[in-house]
Amino acid sequence: MRLYGRSRAYEDSEGGAINVSPLIDVVFILLIFFIVSATFVSLPGIEVTRPKTQTAESLEKNSILFAISQENQIFHAGEEILLKEIPRFIELASKDRKKPVVIQPDEWADAALLAKVILQARSKAPSVSIATRKPK
Repeated sequence: MRLYGRSRAYEDSEGGAINVSPLIDVVFILLIFFIVSATFVSLPGIEVTRPKTQTAESLEKNSILFAISQENQIFHAGEEILLKEIPRFIELASKDRKKPVVIQPDEWADAALLAKVILQARSKAPSVSIATRKPK
């Protein structure tokens, strides 16, 4: 009895093979996707020793505070002071040991005035920090 259709020899030769060309295509597409979407880190080229950080709590207790208002006025201990008086206040506040300075600028204060306050404070203080608030 003869069967019509495919022969048995044809089924054996093709049945055991797996077509991997679609798999290779998918792998190449994934590889290209990851290469294109990857971000590469650019190194600065030199080794940098980063400074140690201080928490806000430790700075509040042992520091000299200055504030810059929205109207570009400088305050220390609740009183308005002049820019040139900043080194004198730092010397008075840190009699026995040097204390760090924390500047609290208003968000609308002049950046040029902030830079001048930092320069004046750096002349007498070991470190100068700018107080900010955490983003919500």
